[in-house]
Amino acid sequence: MQTPPAPTAQGSLARTPFPHLLVYALERRLTGTFELLASGASAATLVVVAGAPAKVRTTEGVHYLGEVLVELGLVDQAAHATSLAQMQESPRLQGQILKELGAIDDARLDIGLRAQLERKLEHLFTLPADAEFAFYEGVDALARYGGLPTPLDPLPVLWRGIRQRPQWEHVDATLKRLGGAAVRIGPTAQVDRFQFTRAEASAVELLRQRTMRVVELAATKVVGPSVAQLLVYCLVITKQVEIVETASMRPPGRPLPPPPAPSAPGPQTGQAFARVQLQARPIQRQPLVVEEVPPAPSLADGRFASPMPQAIPLPTEGGATGEARHGSDIGALISHTIASSSPPAPEEDEMVTPALPFAPPPGAAFAPPVDAPSAPAIAPPPPPPSQPLPAPGASAPAVPVAASSTRELTVEQNALKGKILERAEAITGQNYFQMLGVDEDATPEMIQKQFIQLAKLWHPDRLPGALADVKDACSKVFANLTEAHATLTDAERRAEYMTLLKDGGATPDEQAQVQAVLEAATEFQKAEFHMKRNDNAKAYELVKRAFMLDPEQADYLALMAWIEAQRSENLGKEKTLEKVAMLDAALKRNPNCERAYFYRALLFKRVEDSRKAYADFKKAMELNPRNLDAAREVRLYKMRGGASVPPPGGAGAAAAPPKTSKQPAPTEGLGGLFGKLFKK
Repeated sequence: MQTPPAPTAQGSLARTPFPHLLVYALERRLTGTFELLASGASAATLVVVAGAPAKVRTTEGVHYLGEVLVELGLVDQAAHATSLAQMQESPRLQGQILKELGAIDDARLDIGLRAQLERKLEHLFTLPADAEFAFYEGVDALARYGGLPTPLDPLPVLWRGIRQRPQWEHVDATLKRLGGAAVRIGPTAQVDRFQFTRAEASAVELLRQRTMRVVELAATKVVGPSVAQLLVYCLVITKQVEIVETASMRPPGRPLPPPPAPSAPGPQTGQAFARVQLQARPIQRQPLVVEEVPPAPSLADGRFASPMPQAIPLPTEGGATGEARHGSDIGALISHTIASSSPPAPEEDEMVTPALPFAPPPGAAFAPPVDAPSAPAIAPPPPPPSQPLPAPGASAPAVPVAASSTRELTVEQNALKGKILERAEAITGQNYFQMLGVDEDATPEMIQKQFIQLAKLWHPDRLPGALADVKDACSKVFANLTEAHATLTDAERRAEYMTLLKDGGATPDEQAQVQAVLEAATEFQKAEFHMKRNDNAKAYELVKRAFMLDPEQADYLALMAWIEAQRSENLGKEKTLEKVAMLDAALKRNPNCERAYFYRALLFKRVEDSRKAYADFKKAMELNPRNLDAAREVRLYKMRGGASVPPPGGAGAAAAPPKTSKQPAPTEGLGGLFGKLFKK
């Protein structure tokens, strides 16, 4: 038997946790085998191809293929029992036996194999902290185990493993290195690949919109404090975020950057307006793009396989082999610093200790490892040969179709491209039943069957290479179909969705609109708070954000106009009238916007147009009898026989804060808001 070579890299999970190994393998596009040992004995073998986990074998018998298929509802118990009996008679792959029995087809088998690989990968997160790892570059130690490698995008599994089995000592170490720094989603981030839940995705969207510290993200209550910490930790080690210095990190004497929108000093209005009337307007949401897992030959099983095979070199992307690396890249495993948004570095001597006692099973032999290609950070797993989308009702072609990205599209490809773009545009305006093409009383079995048929048509990895430019659109369709299927086949989630369908807001577009409206209202409330503290710069930043999210709300535009009118460069008559025009635009959005009338009256008073000022003060008072400032101005105008008193300090000064009675004004609840948004 050939003596196995020394591992290219090795260490312990106590210093280099399993999530960091997955990230490093994906970032460097490693090709080879990780051997994981617990208490000196083999616990698991993981093969990665170009950074993507492709095959896992565990010493502990977990997640057998047949059991996974039964859990997914793809195989019944009778077929499962029959396949087990035949496996006792003939040592064959269970997936092949189930296909021969007619219990599953290629599509169902592919779904089961991927679910099995994901679950086995999640199982590796349960390994003890004192477990050790050794990486053998270019070696496939599972060449004869199961079938062909099935590369899998590790990011969804990575997040589930971190959330379900967090290693808090490593989480705390990473967040401690952040210190007082804040994070925001980077311009090249691929956060859709993680398959976050709706609440988690909302938290990530907050990080995309603004820079936040962990404590600030937790304070939003979009997710709980623990999830907020784990989420930032996951985004940091996968380099999805940029790390931004905050004031608390700034050395003494170093000034803060100037505010983006300075305002002129002077008293500001702090009036608590009685009503903020919201008008619904559809808001464009960002396309949902999910990097999907490429299909692979459905041969791997994991239930029954021949003894540990002879390890063979894995080919590089170009198919060539070469001499082993001397560890220059892998020897620095997980040596990133927090400055580059990567995991904490292990001890320096972790990668140069003598080879771990690695005893492969009888019959195993190792060939020299080969060089693996480098690639950009967090690259997706390499896709297999592309296949074209079949026509509705047709089965997917078995023979891969090679297509050049520079070749002109055929008539059929142009037609297919148009169909994909049209479907991607329309799907977010449909509810989940419409997406899947089933009735609202469809059973979970009917929905499951329909989803499998649609998955054959819309899986993005079945696209020919010539249509790579519409893969994102195809991914958007497939992601929405997947969400619809997951919701409607879960009894609890389906019951909640039926309530949403009845009340309105059941399509992704409507859900995005509701989210935008609610977030805008929150930003506006914060803006009012900062106005009361005379922090105009911060208030303007917040209200501008609210207006961008919901540009049809008159109150948001009115407050923007008023804050702009207080700036020193806008105190003249010409600039004041420009802000009056902004308030005119606000009143076109909502003719009963009390705030717009009151602010416009103050600006008319600034330019000494008392007649127009009186008319607007009177209208504001009629809309809200508790607006004491408007009532006082009307009374003074009448006492002076139609002459209004200029604001203190001349025409350019700011108005004093208006007063309202302390009696609480009637407010519009969420029910009224949703009723306006989705009134049938």
